[in-house]
Formats: sequence, C-alpha cells, structure tokens
Amino acid sequence: MHILALLLLFVIGSIVAACDGDFSGLAAIGKFVGGAVLIFAMLWLFTQPALLIIVIVVLVVIAICCSGSSK
Repeated sequence: MHILALLLLFVIGSIVAACDGDFSGLAAIGKFVGGAVLIFAMLWLFTQPALLIIVIVVLVVIAICCSGSSK
C-alpha cells in the first residue's frame, strides 16, 4: 500500500512541477510507461507469429526506404 501511495504522490508531484515548468518528472513517467507498453507489445507479438513476420517485414522496408539516398 505504501508503494502505491508513493507512486501516486510522484505522479501528482510531477504534474504540479510541470505546471511550474519542470517536465523531468513527466519525462520519467513517460519513459517508464513507454517502456512497459513496448515490452507488452513485444510479448503480444511473440504470441502471434504471423503478426511478428509482418512487423519484421515492415521494419525492414522502412529501414531500406530511410537508408536510400535522396537527391
């Protein structure tokens, strides 16, 4: 229960600090939430082999398109 209260105080404190112009707390929360979402998305993709293949193909195509020289 203390851990949940501490997390809630951190979130509220970050929002209050962001109102004063300090966005470091919100950046930390965003990195944590983004990392958790990335992990859960990867775990979900590993349970769906067809989607994993499609995602890999899309990432390869994006990498090829981005690495091409544009004149």
